[in-house]
Amino acid sequence: MSTERIVGYLSEEYGVTINAILFRHFTESGHEYLARTWLVDPAVAATTHSKGGGRKAKEPWNGQDFYVSFGEGEWRSWEDAIRYGFVSGGGGKWYSQTLKQLFVGARVFVNIPQTGYVGVGVVTAESVPARDFVVEVDGHTKPILEAPHAAAGMANFADDDEKCEWMVGVDWIRTVPRDKAVWEKGMFANQNTVTKLRNSFTIERLTKVFDLDS
Repeated sequence: MSTERIVGYLSEEYGVTINAILFRHFTESGHEYLARTWLVDPAVAATTHSKGGGRKAKEPWNGQDFYVSFGEGEWRSWEDAIRYGFVSGGGGKWYSQTLKQLFVGARVFVNIPQTGYVGVGVVTAESVPARDFVVEVDGHTKPILEAPHAAAGMANFADDDEKCEWMVGVDWIRTVPRDKAVWEKGMFANQNTVTKLRNSFTIERLTKVFDLDS
């Protein structure tokens, strides 16, 4: 939808904290109702930050680094992501479509919203529905939905490509548990599941903290 594209463009390209509310009118048992839904979860939309705040010139992209927002919950667990090597998004096209930007060889910096950065890795496989994501368990290959996992809702809407969880394979370079997440004032965060990481301050600080130079 055009509204979704516009909101995504302003958020990703200019770091604008933006959202939209949608209204739907319906009638039931002779009564009229007006229902509203947010295009983006308000808690997610509120986490867009940029160094220094406000609008500024966009920094160049290095062609390699991406920011990934990993919203933990019923659908996904950071514990599973570390164990099986993936990042993911789902519950609607808004949350999964940006995963398609990730290409094999791209580097991802993963942030848990309102918590901090928890890992950096290299993409090994492009985005696929969770039902098609394969992992290794005790030397045997099997679909992740048949493997032990902490996220109880990982299989939700498994046969619905728009609503299901989508996964991207990642070879982790460094990870930390959720309670060791890294966050400093000025670090980048965004409401999109995936966006190009242009913020040099964030890259420089995480390179040091995660000892990536070694």
